Amino acid sequence: MIAATINWSGSYELPRSASPVAIVLTTHGKSAIVALGPGHAQSQPVSIVLQGRHIRFRLPGVPHDVSFDGTVKTTTISGEVTQGAIHGSFTLHQPLDRITRALGVYRSATGEGIAVLAADGLSPFLIEFPSGATHGVGPALSVGQRLGSTDGNGALSLTSRGLTWKGMQFTRVRLRQEEVRIGVDAATLTTPPGLGPFPGVVMVHGSGPRTRDEFDVFTAYFALHGIAVLADDKRGVGQSGGNYPGDAASTTAIDLLASDAQAEVRFLAARPHLDPARIGLFGDSQAGWIVPLAASREPRVHFAVLNSGPTVTVGESDLWGSLAGESQAPPSGTRADMLDQVQKAGPSGFDPLPYIKKLTIPVLWMYGSDDRNVPTELCLDRINSLQTGHDFTTIVLPTTHTPLVLPTGLLSSLPRSPGFDPNFFPDLDEWLARHRIGTS
Repeated sequence: MIAATINWSGSYELPRSASPVAIVLTTHGKSAIVALGPGHAQSQPVSIVLQGRHIRFRLPGVPHDVSFDGTVKTTTISGEVTQGAIHGSFTLHQPLDRITRALGVYRSATGEGIAVLAADGLSPFLIEFPSGATHGVGPALSVGQRLGSTDGNGALSLTSRGLTWKGMQFTRVRLRQEEVRIGVDAATLTTPPGLGPFPGVVMVHGSGPRTRDEFDVFTAYFALHGIAVLADDKRGVGQSGGNYPGDAASTTAIDLLASDAQAEVRFLAARPHLDPARIGLFGDSQAGWIVPLAASREPRVHFAVLNSGPTVTVGESDLWGSLAGESQAPPSGTRADMLDQVQKAGPSGFDPLPYIKKLTIPVLWMYGSDDRNVPTELCLDRINSLQTGHDFTTIVLPTTHTPLVLPTGLLSSLPRSPGFDPNFFPDLDEWLARHRIGTS
């Protein structure tokens, strides 16, 4: 039998071929708290069914719940996990995974928002809103001064309602989270507390085989602003089915990924508690080509936000990245010289401009003045050429391709980053408020 309170930690695969996702189960008699790993549903209460050594519980999902059916042994629980016709397995042990248990969004009594995350391949960290300051978090929940440090800035103490840090109490924001299947794509839908109707945003990935945790920072940010978020694993990656379209931004891949985004927008627009007149797209990098195509074809898209999204052609952006080092290596020349080389080479590959011209929705583009993947200056020229008759906004911050500050401009300096540029989230706040999307 299970004792009154026991912490179980482990992982599950759904389907069996998918990469493992962390899970923590804290049992309290016939109720429990379940927390999943990065990108997935955070700490939430569930009911459990106990019959001898047999245990069952489930998490909310669409079109089917995610059901766990296992057997309790002395120090383990193992069994099958299903979502409709999709089958996988799970295994839990008794040592507590404190990081997974702590993942989530929190708010203080005076309104300060923070989130504990382990997103997009980064080690666990705490982010403060709206400053964007980030601090590494160690396995025992010690907190660092910078993104890559885990001590010297107090420690987190988990409580029944949330956590404390540096003498301040933060209450966990009880989000409504559902594990979702839309076509071949697997995703997590995060809805703020309350009755709604809420605005909603579909996340669109950058390049590479990305999973939904790529957007955990922005899921936390939008949730604190009363905006629902749908974040998926790119097709063929993580828990999603289908074939991965490859890293290259080919016209075929862009078209396919835009179609996925359109299907997800239609899903959000039909959800209870969401406002179909305030559904939008948010994306970064490669999404700069995907989002305009999707938005030009799907009338249910009512706004878009792009971070470092190219408005130049794929060939121009790729050439720029090869010259500028993509923040992996120092640039090959001055920005003026590299821009001149790109302009002389001219456009090639997929061109988003014809689709941007068609947009009648408000769009925000946020860029870094030292972007080494995307030629910011040329992107701004394209947008500025279309300003008449459009609700287009551009913001340029002193950053690179990422809004996280890189002390040397290279990704190798990321561990020393103090966090996001301090104007990134306040500028986004102002744009959202001006367009009556979400709450401040």
